[in-house]
Amino acid sequence: MMTTLNVSHQRAVGDLLQAERDLRQKSEDAIRAMRQVLVETANRFDGTRLESLRRDNPSVPANWGALDWKKFFDEVPMPSQGWVNKTVVAPDMQTQRKLQKQITDLQAALELERAKMVVVETPASSVPTETANVANTDQILPAADAIESIPPNATPALTVMVADAKRMLANFPQKIPAAFSAVLSGGERTGGDLARVFQRYWLVLYLMGRWRLAASMELEATLAGAVGVSAGSSSMRRVLEDMEEAHVILTEIITLKSPRTSLKLYRLSAEGEKLYEILFQTKAFENDWARLIRLHEGVRFPEHTMAVIAFAMHARKRGWATQVLPEVTGTKSVPDVWIMRGEEKLYVEVELGEKERVSKWRNQSLLNGGYVALCAANSKTRARLVGDCKLDKLAGMATDLETLVRNKFKELNSASPFWLEDWK
Repeated sequence: MMTTLNVSHQRAVGDLLQAERDLRQKSEDAIRAMRQVLVETANRFDGTRLESLRRDNPSVPANWGALDWKKFFDEVPMPSQGWVNKTVVAPDMQTQRKLQKQITDLQAALELERAKMVVVETPASSVPTETANVANTDQILPAADAIESIPPNATPALTVMVADAKRMLANFPQKIPAAFSAVLSGGERTGGDLARVFQRYWLVLYLMGRWRLAASMELEATLAGAVGVSAGSSSMRRVLEDMEEAHVILTEIITLKSPRTSLKLYRLSAEGEKLYEILFQTKAFENDWARLIRLHEGVRFPEHTMAVIAFAMHARKRGWATQVLPEVTGTKSVPDVWIMRGEEKLYVEVELGEKERVSKWRNQSLLNGGYVALCAANSKTRARLVGDCKLDKLAGMATDLETLVRNKFKELNSASPFWLEDWK
């Protein structure tokens, strides 16, 4: 029998629980607001360095704690202007700025010397006319065995693309075609700087239209490797910004909630496709982002689109060739990605949810000769999906984006871990 005391006790407990929930919600809201303030403040004081850190590790600064934020602000090169006299600059700050200027000048001089070396090595007989046709790339592709061993619609590993792009430099026109100068100004550059930036515009077109690259991080890394500069340099960013401002490429930043990470994606505009065809005398392939939009409701499901592109990008950095949305017959469930390294070939599903998809895993196991290959959003989701496969007695291997993006992209190579678990 329920007494008045019991009812009052239950109400009191309920009130306490609700009060705890309200306090927790207020605390979480306050933390989110403070984190946003920190991000805005960091952008205001040293946005360039924050963007560079984010490009190396997309989980920055979402996963930073108090010590990470303290370290960042301790290294801000300019003193605060809130409580410090604006005319007073600490001597060590002056020294740091002088040293930074010297470093910048030395980097610019090094880039100029490298550019001179490229010009000297270019055979005069290979210089095309203003309407140059460099479409016949089969004869100039490096790592021919690596490229010829993959399907024509696949994208090779990042190291192969870098070598390929280096060889392309010697086949670009010396004189800027009128169709390009009418669209791209070169950002007020002149002389050797102007010629060099147009070479980089053409490489971006090539990497997007020939090798289907879409992520800014991978485009910068491949372009930087080809021309011999740092992937995090401002000069690489400006190349893409120039093309974006000229509407040669279209862009969008897509963010994942779990793991908390984001990617800036690019695809060729109609103008970009036209310029590609003028330069290479052939139509551009649609890159991975454009393909996902056309065939996989990429606009409707932006998070899955971004996850597929991120997985393919990390696979290529680790030495795998890839193909997004491969053409497969005999199945209703088209895999998200096909990957290949040496003799190993796998169809991979990129799955962000935790829903039971037994029929999908069975179909994929048939395609892979008895193995499931999946990439989950995070370690928790991976454990759930792997458990479903094990219950259905399906062997396989799995990884997750949370772990893949944890390390700096520029430090990854073919020896970096890719599959985090496999089972039979």
